Amino acid sequence: MGYKVKPKTYLIRFAEGHEFHGAEARLRGMSLGEYMEATGQDGGEGDTGAGAAINRFLEHLISWNLETEDGQPIPTTKDSVTLVDHDLVVALNNAWIQQLIGVHDADPLPETSPSGEPSQVASIPMEALSPSLAS
Repeated sequence: MGYKVKPKTYLIRFAEGHEFHGAEARLRGMSLGEYMEATGQDGGEGDTGAGAAINRFLEHLISWNLETEDGQPIPTTKDSVTLVDHDLVVALNNAWIQQLIGVHDADPLPETSPSGEPSQVASIPMEALSPSLAS
């Protein structure tokens, strides 16, 4: 019995405080062939233009929770996506791409680091050794 390959799906969510917090989308992953074509690793030039990226996003879009201002669900069709704010679609696409390549938003580094031992670089003497110590 072989291993049954199931398409991987990605759930895109934005962290609290993000401009688009609350928006969610589910997308399926790319096959290796799709990934290689998109990145130009298949021997082609790759299709990295903004239009191609949005089309690729739409081809992989399974669902989302987006609604119009009057509360009507926005379908995941190419025609309907034209109703959605450009920045939101780009943010969803970028988050999906980051998940595909394994880049995840980590907690930001603290502004200051905890106090530790002073650097020893400043305490190492830099004078030349006396002739009696040099040998």
